[in-house]
Amino acid sequence: MSEKSYFDNNGEETKKEQTGSYGIFSSLYRTRVKINKADTPIINLSLLFMILATISAPWIVIIGVIVALVLGYRFSIEKNAQGFSDNFQDIVNDAAGNVRAAVDSVVKDEDKE
Repeated sequence: MSEKSYFDNNGEETKKEQTGSYGIFSSLYRTRVKINKADTPIINLSLLFMILATISAPWIVIIGVIVALVLGYRFSIEKNAQGFSDNFQDIVNDAAGNVRAAVDSVVKDEDKE
């Protein structure tokens, strides 16, 4: 796995992006599928989630898209969405840490009883 570095006009490194499998997952996570009704956001899901949902339950996704279009919802795709620009590996590591902390908390609570 390699990393791409980006430099600003001063030659300072501004962003690192991993390539390989983490780079693909990171890109799919940052690419967001948005559904809006007028100016109100209804859904903001990652493309990664949408692909997994389509693979696991395509009939639900197809029915949902048809119903949304009939009701007048607008679909859009945003690449590198603001607020989701973290490195995917950091997100996975943070999630793993949260799961470990939750399991440790449950185990400690059961030990007290």
